[in-house]
Amino acid sequence: MMMINPQLIAEAMTENNSHHHASSAYRNMYETNMSGMEIVAELYKGMLKNIEAAKKAHAEGNFEEMVNLNTKTNKILMALQSNLDFEQGGEASLFLNQFYSGIFASLTKILSEEDPQARFDEIIDSIKPVYKIWCEHAANSKEPASS
Repeated sequence: MMMINPQLIAEAMTENNSHHHASSAYRNMYETNMSGMEIVAELYKGMLKNIEAAKKAHAEGNFEEMVNLNTKTNKILMALQSNLDFEQGGEASLFLNQFYSGIFASLTKILSEEDPQARFDEIIDSIKPVYKIWCEHAANSKEPASS
């Protein structure tokens, strides 16, 4: 599994002022005692939201917005990838490293694809099952309420 340092993820999201709000949100999640699993699930949720919005921007011909959204997604990917623990994570960390690199590469060359809209759908479809797994881990990581 992956060890998550929420502060490092928040720092990775603050490269410029346009991402200040996202960073604050992730920092607030940390301060509200979200588990690392819950934070990762939220990051995946953000990636899916960004990619779906980028697909819509592309369909509308708003390429500047599409690039901005893909850049936000790539920053999330870099934050996740930089927090992989290959010693403790083993095969899962290796898989996630390749997975994140693949998404990054796909988003980077999306405009050179024959059918960018279909490629956006493929990227979204590849992320959803991994997102569901993180959601399950997040739900399982919650401690039962004490009575």
